[in-house]
Amino acid sequence: MERKNWLIPLLIAIAAAALLLISQALRPLAEESVVIITVDGVEYDRVPLSQPRTVTVEQPDGEVNVIEVSGRGAVMLSSSCRNQLCVHMGEVTVDNWEFRPNQAFIICLPNRVSVELVVVEP
Repeated sequence: MERKNWLIPLLIAIAAAALLLISQALRPLAEESVVIITVDGVEYDRVPLSQPRTVTVEQPDGEVNVIEVSGRGAVMLSSSCRNQLCVHMGEVTVDNWEFRPNQAFIICLPNRVSVELVVVEP
């Protein structure tokens, strides 16, 4: 095989490697999985899984929801709503969010609070 016949595949491989490096460099460095808590459709808090904590949502009408964010995901610890469905939804985690019936959400309809796990896959 002639020398110039090897040159074209070599140039294609170099171009592909360069494009891969450029796309990795342009990717945001701070991307990580987060829990987004909203009240009435407005973002109330955003908690990275790398910074676990408990969030208490206290609304002017006296309604209260307590959400625990761990390094794995989130769970509704308590709610002032009557039916407690949100508390019984269990924990949404990085491991189970794809297989849950409501996927990455915990929703308290009476209090208008939602908890969403946004998973960033490596």
